[in-house]
Amino acid sequence: MIATARKDASVKYTTVLPASCIDELKYLTDKKIILSVSQGIRMAIENFLAIQKQQEYASLMKEAAQDKEFVKRTMDAQEHFSIVDSEGVETW
Repeated sequence: MIATARKDASVKYTTVLPASCIDELKYLTDKKIILSVSQGIRMAIENFLAIQKQQEYASLMKEAAQDKEFVKRTMDAQEHFSIVDSEGVETW
């Protein structure tokens, strides 16, 4: 992930998109499904980035699952926290 000081700032950026995509976005705008073409593009990019992050995380976890030391540390931590988690729990 790229760190930036202007995380939530809007930045004007020029790009080239297929006319058919713009037509679809304009259609969605006309139908009041999205507020604007810009909003549709922003939503699509945010969705794309979220999916990419999920895939990267899944890949990293798959790698980690093959790392015996990582698995051991995780299981040890889980065992230690299970004791803490069970303290103060009322049973009915």
